[in-house]
Amino acid sequence: MMKKIKYSLLWVCSLILVGCSEPSSIDRWIDNPTANEIKVTIDGNELTIPAKSGVNYTFEYGKHTLSYNNDNFNFVVKPAQFGESGLINPTQSNYYLYTVIYSTSEMNDEQYEKILSENREINNIPAIIDGKEQEIEMPAKLINDVFIEKSQYHWDYSYDQPFPKEITQELGLKKNQSYQERLRKLYRESDFIELLKEDEQGDISFPYNPKKFSEISQYVIPKIDLNSIKCEEGRQYMESLLNDWNHLMTLKGSDFTKPYDNLASNDAMAKSYGSEDKCTEENDPEKTYRKELRQFVDALRNTRDVNFYVIK
Repeated sequence: MMKKIKYSLLWVCSLILVGCSEPSSIDRWIDNPTANEIKVTIDGNELTIPAKSGVNYTFEYGKHTLSYNNDNFNFVVKPAQFGESGLINPTQSNYYLYTVIYSTSEMNDEQYEKILSENREINNIPAIIDGKEQEIEMPAKLINDVFIEKSQYHWDYSYDQPFPKEITQELGLKKNQSYQERLRKLYRESDFIELLKEDEQGDISFPYNPKKFSEISQYVIPKIDLNSIKCEEGRQYMESLLNDWNHLMTLKGSDFTKPYDNLASNDAMAKSYGSEDKCTEENDPEKTYRKELRQFVDALRNTRDVNFYVIK
């Protein structure tokens, strides 16, 4: 048996079998970890979300609008090459990704902390303990994004599932093998506080600093200066890419899928990079086309593994 040591934790994220994405839509949980009911509006459709609960919502691929607390933002829902589960956090509440080590052998505190430190699991978390603002050093990461994507934060267990007390040989451990494994779990703040109380941290709370939606990180296709491209063939190709992108933002559902793939799949990106051959030392000695093209294609790659992102 592999037993958990030092830090006691409470829930687990069941393994979710992720198959191929639906061709036109994806479901996502909209979570409300607060003590009060909230109202969220998606594309004009108002949802009432009870306290300490959430709703599952089906999003067509394409551009959408979310409104909450007299504020709103636009976002895109799309296929993802390695997309996984996630949740929407309209209140920008604090969640905590907490790491523990399971081991087949006993470890003292120094050994435990060394493994966590070597793997960069230790962070300083702002907190208020007994009324005093300070930072706690712990194997945790503070997350308060509106879109919390598993493909970005890589948790093993979600906020609504119990952490196992031990994991067994069914998970790949060989008999009599000495082995350690780091596992991560996502916590709502209220549950994370209960966890810390087990370690007698005192009266603890955390700062809550939601941003205006206009201030949260937005995904932006860079402004491409077509006139700066000296190579005519490259300029025409870049213009076609921009037209395809702008048209994509008008599509929904299954109509979105193929045009998106034509822009952002690995084959499409390879084709775009290959278009650099259109511009040579003779017709583009300053590589003006390469500069603009790389900005565009790199921007597409930056969101390859997520299903949701905020746009202007």
